[in-house]
Amino acid sequence: MKRTYAVLALIAVTLSCLQTLYAQSEIEVGVRFGLAGNALHRFQSVDGGGSSEGRLSMLTGVRLGYGLTERLTLVSGLDYARHNLTMVSAPMPEQHRTDGRITTLSLPLVVEWNVGRWFFIQGGPSIDIQPEKWESVDSQGGIGFSVGVGGRYALGNWSLSLTPTVKQYALIPFNKEKYHQRLMTAGAVVTVGYRF
Repeated sequence: MKRTYAVLALIAVTLSCLQTLYAQSEIEVGVRFGLAGNALHRFQSVDGGGSSEGRLSMLTGVRLGYGLTERLTLVSGLDYARHNLTMVSAPMPEQHRTDGRITTLSLPLVVEWNVGRWFFIQGGPSIDIQPEKWESVDSQGGIGFSVGVGGRYALGNWSLSLTPTVKQYALIPFNKEKYHQRLMTAGAVVTVGYRF
């Protein structure tokens, strides 16, 4: 619980610092919505253990972008995601299936590189917390990483972007387990933004 409060305090301080930076330069504020497929995996193989079946992940959040240069933008914000999964037990003596979900709150810190007028490449780490524990799955709280390639259409100060993205949760977990399960998502995020 103390770790959750520490992460929330870090998020608040980071957003406060970013707000100070944004007051001095061009900023973009936006809302994000995304859908993705998901899967749990381990970095080591485990013989005879249970497995999982990925289903759908849904994301919503706010985006804050700070223009470092004409081509580089530092992006942060806050994302809430729900990841639906089915856990399948080991086949001894009977196999059981359990449906459930993992919810995550994420504070990304992404660098976006504008390639030409319409396209961009982005990537960077995020601090992820999992507010509620699901006993069937290891905690996804930790430092994750995402990468994406997208396109943007701007009309005046408004913009609409579509970004196919891959994200790895718990690349560095806060509470590491033996044979830690890690969540990976792959999908697309739509962002509606306004540039000041």
